[in-house]
Amino acid sequence: MNTFIRIAIVLVLACGLVAAGSAFKVETAEVSPDGDLQAGVPVTVSAVVDFPATSGTTFPNSDIFSLYSELDNPRWQWAVVIGGNENPKPEGFGKFFKISGFELEYPKENSVKLRVTLDGTVPNVSTTQNITVCRFQQLDSSSKIRDDEEYTIVRKIVNPADVTRSLDQARSSLGQLRTTIDQRTAQGANTTEAERKYAEADQLLKSAESGNISVRSSTIQKAITLIDESTKSLDQASAQAVIDRAASQIKNVDEMLTFFKANKELASDPRVAAITVKRETADQLLTSARDSQEAGNINQARIRANESATKALEAYNDSVDLRTQYAGASNTSANSSAAANAGGGGIMPYVIVIAVIAVIAIGVVIFQRRSRWDELG
Repeated sequence: MNTFIRIAIVLVLACGLVAAGSAFKVETAEVSPDGDLQAGVPVTVSAVVDFPATSGTTFPNSDIFSLYSELDNPRWQWAVVIGGNENPKPEGFGKFFKISGFELEYPKENSVKLRVTLDGTVPNVSTTQNITVCRFQQLDSSSKIRDDEEYTIVRKIVNPADVTRSLDQARSSLGQLRTTIDQRTAQGANTTEAERKYAEADQLLKSAESGNISVRSSTIQKAITLIDESTKSLDQASAQAVIDRAASQIKNVDEMLTFFKANKELASDPRVAAITVKRETADQLLTSARDSQEAGNINQARIRANESATKALEAYNDSVDLRTQYAGASNTSANSSAAANAGGGGIMPYVIVIAVIAVIAIGVVIFQRRSRWDELG
């Protein structure tokens, strides 16, 4: 029997807990003016809160629906809407405004909503900061928030002095960006995307020099975002330019190696082997640079690409030296052969003359002997 009593008590307590529970839902919440706020500006919040029944009633009688605002001189106008019928209630004042559960407790068959209009003024601040424009909470009988039932509307109050400082800082960043774009252009990077974002940011900062403080603040933030995006675009373009340069230098080395390997006198030269090793090292570094670029590590990609370009340039310079030495040796051999040929051509006429003279002399001697033999008869 005691067991049944215990079970009954547990069930009763459980039912009590369920009955006490209720979840509110903010259907709409609009703040006017929209966006960031400026000190001294009137603000209006219009909200509709629904109380869907989760147990026997729409809201626990012992709970409190608490409203709060950090606006100056807040005024609360509210009405309970039951089944579509609006019942206005006396307005309230003060940063804290509480509505008893008695006002919101109805049988679960009813549709109960709370319509709230808050009017207040943005307080003065020394620095740009966020404030709670409006907050809704459901509190239990001990004034604790029930089941994290809370809804908060936050807006930023912009200090004019901070806006001026932000504008100056953004202009400075834009000037640094201009210098970097020019440097990257001189290095051969494609800066088209960076230039486009730079131009957009420049136009935004010019428009942020005057006008509504909230609009100015928002415009400056957009410009800062564009400056950041342009800077990232430059980093990527710079890395790509170095990668392209390294690839081009490796291609130049490959052309040299093709020439060397096609020449029997150079194909087995140890200097060609050394150049090949440097070329392979440059290619491995280039592969690493491309992998880093794909992984989004732009700085590492640029470092590896520079190392690749440096190694490829070493290999190319060695190739040029070797080819120059080979060309010089070939020219020396050709000149020696030409000189030898030129020397033989100069002696030959003399040899011919001497031979002719000898033939003539021999002919004369033979003729004289024949004449003597004829005389002797």
